[in-house]
Amino acid sequence: MWKRILPCALLLLALTSAAWAQDDITRDPGYIDLDQVEDWFDKEPTIIVNVKGALLDLVAEASRYEDPELADMLRKLKSVQVRGYDMRWADFDNIQERARTMVRRLEDQGWDTVVRVRDDDEDVNIHVRENDGAIAGMFVMVISPDDDETVFVSIVGEIDPEQIGRLGRKFDIDPLDDMSVDY
Repeated sequence: MWKRILPCALLLLALTSAAWAQDDITRDPGYIDLDQVEDWFDKEPTIIVNVKGALLDLVAEASRYEDPELADMLRKLKSVQVRGYDMRWADFDNIQERARTMVRRLEDQGWDTVVRVRDDDEDVNIHVRENDGAIAGMFVMVISPDDDETVFVSIVGEIDPEQIGRLGRKFDIDPLDDMSVDY
């Protein structure tokens, strides 16, 4: 009996492991773990968005009638994550320095900077990561004490930079709302 059960169990384990590896978004070249920024703040995020997998497919199909191009773009994505933090009680200088360190690390890992705005009271960064000639990920960071909120956005999957504004409007992500990135 074990001779029949053991191969079946091993096959099931192999199939489960292969499926898990395929669904493990952390291995995607466009992935950024937004949980790493939680340590920068003393309070919980005020905005948390995690849309991936079947939920992202559902949003894509729900959008098809209203905006077929958006639906097609959403089908190519693997994940949309947003974290927003209240800056009223945060140490802006410390967060700004950590963000700049993170940006340098991303650039060392092959992320391209497409927008960088340094102002006295605001830092805006937009980075993309290419894979096989296509954009595989986008990371947006807006740090602003004047707006009372800092926002981090990570999009994983094949991204059309000209359509980013549509994505911002669909998920109500203000930093992306009217954006179009020429890359």
